[in-house]
Amino acid sequence: MGWHSRRVRVDGAVTHYLEAGDGPPLVLLHGGEYGAAAEVTWERCIPALAAHHRVVAPDLLGYGHSDKLRDMRGQRRRFVAQVAGLVDTLCLGPARFVGTSLSARLLLDQAASASPQWPIEAMVVVGIGLHPPDGAAARTLAEYDGTLDGLRPLMKVLFADPSFADDEDYLRRRYAFCDIPGAWEFGAASRLRRPGAGRPASRPGGPPPYGAISVPTMLVVGEHDALVPAASAVALKDSIPGVRAVTIAGAGHYPQIERTDEFLAAVSGFLR
Repeated sequence: MGWHSRRVRVDGAVTHYLEAGDGPPLVLLHGGEYGAAAEVTWERCIPALAAHHRVVAPDLLGYGHSDKLRDMRGQRRRFVAQVAGLVDTLCLGPARFVGTSLSARLLLDQAASASPQWPIEAMVVVGIGLHPPDGAAARTLAEYDGTLDGLRPLMKVLFADPSFADDEDYLRRRYAFCDIPGAWEFGAASRLRRPGAGRPASRPGGPPPYGAISVPTMLVVGEHDALVPAASAVALKDSIPGVRAVTIAGAGHYPQIERTDEFLAAVSGFLR
């Protein structure tokens, strides 16, 4: 398998995480779609990255084998506190981070914060633009119905290669994470809004202060990412001082899964 599966209690809840390798610590964070988990997000990358790093890849609360959240208030703050507590519990100290989609946004916000809770030494953000995703692709992810066949439209959004939607083994492995008690309920509840409420403003305080980011940063986007319009990726690149930007040809939202070799070639040297 190439890693150890571990559990630890952090901030009153159990966090499941994968761990492999020795060396400078590297924290890998998954996205926020139904069926997301550390294993299905990073399994193709962990063996190579663990050759040079102590890799730690947690399941965020509500996902994978970590405890499921019952209270959706302050969900992102819980994620931040969870990862901060895990880093502290495992004595990782200053670490390199890689985050995809939802976790890429958390990384950007932490790196731009005047009082960050994560000790970010360098970071790679994957599948992210300046603005949160919207439109038909985002609605497809939000409307998942909790069934195995219902995952097929999600795979068509996440990957440029249509074969992922017909790969029965991959679909079953993804569905296993959706079928964990409390997983679908968590995902559905976290997407609910009060009846009559409009879509919440993504940035009620104005544009994100990403010009304040000073840690070395790499932005990786897939050439055919259905969730990140090219203009949004360019706008993010232009907002971060000194960022390195890489586009992975032929990839969708998750190049680390779809074009693993190209992804590793792009990020490995940067992370060392």
